[in-house]
This record gives sequence, structure tokens and C-alpha cells, in this order.
Amino acid sequence: MKRSIAGAVATALGLILLAAPQARAQGTITAIGKIVDAQGNPMPDVQVLLDYKGHVVQKYRTKTDKKGVFTHVNVYQGPYRITLTKEGVGEVSFNTTLQEVDSLQKPPEYKFVPKAAVAAPPPPGSGLAPAAAPGAAPVDLSQVTNEINNAIALSKSGDTDGAITAYEGILAKTPEIPLVHYNLGTLYKKKGDAARGQAEMEKAIALDPRFVDGYVGLATLLAESGKRPEAIEAIKKGTVENPQSGRLQYALGVLAEGSGETALAKAAFLKAEQLDPQNFETQYHLATVALNQNDKPEAISRLEKFIAQAPPDTPTVGVAKSLLVALQKK
Repeated sequence: MKRSIAGAVATALGLILLAAPQARAQGTITAIGKIVDAQGNPMPDVQVLLDYKGHVVQKYRTKTDKKGVFTHVNVYQGPYRITLTKEGVGEVSFNTTLQEVDSLQKPPEYKFVPKAAVAAPPPPGSGLAPAAAPGAAPVDLSQVTNEINNAIALSKSGDTDGAITAYEGILAKTPEIPLVHYNLGTLYKKKGDAARGQAEMEKAIALDPRFVDGYVGLATLLAESGKRPEAIEAIKKGTVENPQSGRLQYALGVLAEGSGETALAKAAFLKAEQLDPQNFETQYHLATVALNQNDKPEAISRLEKFIAQAPPDTPTVGVAKSLLVALQKK
């Protein structure tokens, strides 16, 4: 099966060709070469395509033997595009010129080293985009992915202390990953250490200002610690950094409504409705805000929208229906 992985590392630009003792067509030669891997080991069963780029269209196919050597008799001299393919390894291509040389020379070696597929870097806001210091080498996230997954598994299994130790080990080597700081912060919070939890979450959003989970987690921690004004400010900062986040606007509305800041709550919920119209919970909160402002028609309209959009098993649907009935009787 042909793999589309471009690029090759070769030890020379051309193939050295040995004259074959058997009869050849006039103007043709015998191509020979040895294919090895990155460590210099022979590579058997490599498919070799010799694509002639001269005066006619001509392609020759062969493959390497158990010693990694390929040959093909009666090929044209001149320019070629050489393609090497091996199942499970990939494909490489390069340009060269085939010409006849002294038969006493050893076949030249060509390294078959396909370029590894490079994963797209995590986008800002994912919590996985490492924030390398200016001038520092880029962080290779692949080196710590397994360690992060191991820490997550420990946390899910209930081994909070083991997960904390694992995350701290990651940060000792790679301190620039926002998600690691955030996850560590949630574990400190779980153990009742709100101060350390807050510090880690603040580091997470400092490293990635578009990390929405970081703002929501930090605001939740602050609110549960009795610091509701600070929680609101944290979410406000998040909305500035992420103006298209309906989730942050919704979180701001919930915090503001719980703090009695009705005007701020309404403005946030209206923005959340615009940015994330699929969040039916926004309709319920807009209804309760309308009730607090004695706006009965608005409250009825929002309750009707909420009931129409929400799944029947949503816990607040029953409350919404009771409110709607009561309002319609008045």
C-alpha cells in the first residue's frame, strides 16, 4: 500500500551504476543501490520505482533483496525520480541522475528515513499549547503526553496523592503546559488546599489566556471560597481574552445573578444567548432575571423557550413548568 510521506535522507545525490555482464540494449545501463535504515541496517523488500524523466515516458520497478540491494538491467541513462516504498515504514522520493560507473565500486547506500508525520500543534485555549519562554526551544508535547495521561488515570482512579505527585513531576521538567497546572489546581482544591489550587489555576491562564476551562475553574474555586467578587473579576478577565466564548458569558451571568447583580447578569446572559444559542439553560436564567425585574411577559417568554428546548429529564424543567403555570394564572 502506498503511503504519502514525503522526503528522504540520502547519502549521495546520484546512483552509482555497475556494468552488468549480460547483454544490454544499446544506450542502457544496470542500476544498483543499497537501501538502509537510519541505523545503517539493510532494508529488504523495499519497493523501488525508477521514473525516467528523459525523452520518453518510462518507469522501472524492482525491489531490494535480503541484503537491501536492488538492481535493474536495461534502464535508460539520465534523470530519474526515485521512489522507495515499504509497508509499515512509508515512502520517500528524491531526484537523481543514473549513469554507468566502474563495476568494482560497491553499491552506494541510501538511507530510507521517511519524515515522521508531525501533528498539528494544539490550538490556543486547549490548555495543551505550551508557552515556551522567549528564545527557548519549542516544547515537544509528545514527550510528556503519556505522563499526562498517566496522571489523569491516577486521578480518575481516586489516587489523588499519586496524581499530584505525577503532575508535579511533569512540571519539574516541563513547567509551561497550562493544562497540567490547571489539573494540579483542581486536585489541590479537592484536598482542601484552596490557596495552592488558586495559584496553579492562575498560572494556567497566565500561560494561556484563552484557556476557558482555566477561568471557569478559577472562578468556581474563588466563589466556593467565599470570594465571589474576585470570582466575577476572574470571569470578566476571561471574557476580555475570549470575547466569543458563550460559556464564559454564561458563567459570568450565573455568578452575577447569585451576587444580586441583576443588570450585569442579564447583559451576560443575553451575550451568552447570542454566542451559544444551543445552551438552553440560558433561557431559564433569563426567565429568573426577568422575574427579579418584575417583567412578567419576558419571564413567560423565556420559560416557554426553555421548556421547548430542554430535554424532558432536565431537573429544572419541572420547576419551569410550575412557574409558567403560576405566571399564566395571574
